[in-house]
Amino acid sequence: MPNNQYPFFETGETLTAADLNMLQEFLHDRDRLVGRMIGFGVNCGLGGVVTGSTLTIQPGLALDQSGEPLILADVTTIPLPPPTMTPSYDFIDTAPGGFSVVVESSETAEPVPDCGEADCAGHAELHTVGVTVRTVAGRVTGTRMDFAGEKLLTAAPMGLSAGSTPTASYNSLRDAIATRLTNGTHPEVTPGLIADLQATSIAAGDSPGTQGYKCGWLNLVLFATLDLLRVEALLTVGCDRGTTRTGVVLGWVNQIGGSWVFDCSYRHAWEPPPGFTEAFLGGTCTDPAALAREALEALLAGYAPPDPVPTGTVDPPVSCPKGSILHRGKCYPVYYPPPKIPDHWYVPWQVLSPEVPVWNPPPDETWKQPWKVYRTDGWDFFGDGVIGVSDYVGRNAADVKNVLETYIGNAGGVADVKVVDAATAQATPGYMPSGGFSPSDSIVLSVDGSGAVIATGRVPAARNTRSVGVALPAALDAAAGAQKAAGEVRDLSTSLQSQFQALSVSVGTLNTDFNGLQSQFDDFKTTGFQNTTFGQRLGAVEQKLDALSVTQAQIAEVAGKVDVLTRIATPARTVAGLQPELGRGIADFAGTTIEAMRSLTGVQNPNFGRYTAAAERAHAQFQADVASGDPDVVSRSALNLLSSVRTMVKASGASPETGRQLDAQLRELGGLMR
Repeated sequence: MPNNQYPFFETGETLTAADLNMLQEFLHDRDRLVGRMIGFGVNCGLGGVVTGSTLTIQPGLALDQSGEPLILADVTTIPLPPPTMTPSYDFIDTAPGGFSVVVESSETAEPVPDCGEADCAGHAELHTVGVTVRTVAGRVTGTRMDFAGEKLLTAAPMGLSAGSTPTASYNSLRDAIATRLTNGTHPEVTPGLIADLQATSIAAGDSPGTQGYKCGWLNLVLFATLDLLRVEALLTVGCDRGTTRTGVVLGWVNQIGGSWVFDCSYRHAWEPPPGFTEAFLGGTCTDPAALAREALEALLAGYAPPDPVPTGTVDPPVSCPKGSILHRGKCYPVYYPPPKIPDHWYVPWQVLSPEVPVWNPPPDETWKQPWKVYRTDGWDFFGDGVIGVSDYVGRNAADVKNVLETYIGNAGGVADVKVVDAATAQATPGYMPSGGFSPSDSIVLSVDGSGAVIATGRVPAARNTRSVGVALPAALDAAAGAQKAAGEVRDLSTSLQSQFQALSVSVGTLNTDFNGLQSQFDDFKTTGFQNTTFGQRLGAVEQKLDALSVTQAQIAEVAGKVDVLTRIATPARTVAGLQPELGRGIADFAGTTIEAMRSLTGVQNPNFGRYTAAAERAHAQFQADVASGDPDVVSRSALNLLSSVRTMVKASGASPETGRQLDAQLRELGGLMR
């Protein structure tokens, strides 16, 4: 029984030792009562570590069954095997073997000091409260918070392979959860929801996305069920922890394979009072676990696997504006909170007026660029919009790839759609799962063994742009040497117009030279320009021009191949326009240039493909005009072709200086041909 009596003193009374001791005992019992209201068990610290033949117990705090605080201030070591096991506790069972480490309250009295003064009747005895660490044969048992023993914890959650195939039995986990929720004759949730759970399954014809949804949903049901069971386990802890001898078990020590092991799962884990659990984890006084129960029931009732994969024609994607995502064919804006709450967020609460909003921060535009929130490479890097492809999961990858390439190509872009297996997608540098893309991104479609899309992802255009230049190091080195040689050739020029007739006579030979250059451009596709090969070609051209006293041709690098065409074509101007024979040579040279540009990869300009297509159309038209034999038509067509090729080359990554030179050369050629 608790001590609920204490003495009340008045002036002039004679106090006895019993009076003062009654007051001390009353206050001590009150302190322990408060301790019982706080909880029971290991509060913090008091962990054990075995090193060789020594067990070390760390300092810490605990509360025993009576509410007595147990403070172990220093590290304590225990030799293994431990000394004699004493005493016994009714919460320890000796049958499992091994031994338990128990801390209990201790109290020691110091010897009463001598008086040493006249008329002294003696001093009060001084008592010291402490902690004793004992080793006791057996393992903890009895009523206690032991959620680690919950059987449902042995059920492993569902997993998915890289191809979205379940790695465990859906039905086994489903049945384990249903059995635990049925709980004999006392169901944890509405019985109808348990029946709905048992009716779910993964069918052989389910798409990978549907299988993934069902596995994820069942895992959520598992976790929500464990949350509910843990709340209920906490609520079953009683207030009265009466025992014949108080003490807190810290763990169980036993031998495994000849080695001592400290097992902290067999201890008096901290048990908060039921009122605490009800207030923070529960719902109402009639059902303290209502919040956890309602969350689980809502999850069971919300089961909604995705619709089956559509059949028939694959529709083109829908382009969404910035800050939007595609869902079931429609664009929805996505709103994001600011990355940091304002420092004075609490100020509006200080103005309690119905006319003033509680919190009305200034507009924040961060939501329009969600990649800043998530610190990833953003979409719409080149401002070409956003498209969604999440609706293509389950469809044939070849059909999806064809639709995407057509859609992006019609918009003037060049699609980069990769169809790979899931492992290759994950290993792709810069890859990230995504249901939305920019046309300039690298779109990655992961497929299963049958060629169906099981996941979508992207390599952002921003990342690709940072990698630009690695594909053409040899060409860039050759360009520097070629440009230097071109300068030397240009210095030898005196007059182009006066040498026109001589150059015209040599058209047939130059045409042969163009064919040779075309072959060398083909080599560029795989090995890049080699300085020696290109230098030999420069020498051959220079010798031909020098023999004719025509030296106004600039031979430039890959990005400046238009310079070659314009400078060679310039002296072919006659009163009637550009001669058809030289035009055919220019057509061959331009065709080779376009083909070389087509072979480039990693170009950062999103319009490069559109410019290349325009150059191809101009090339085809120029060939037709050359066949017509009309010099004026050929001249105008040549200008159009060279302009298109110039734009294409500049878009491929040519330096700004080269771009300015190309513009100047085209203006010069245009002035001669008009």
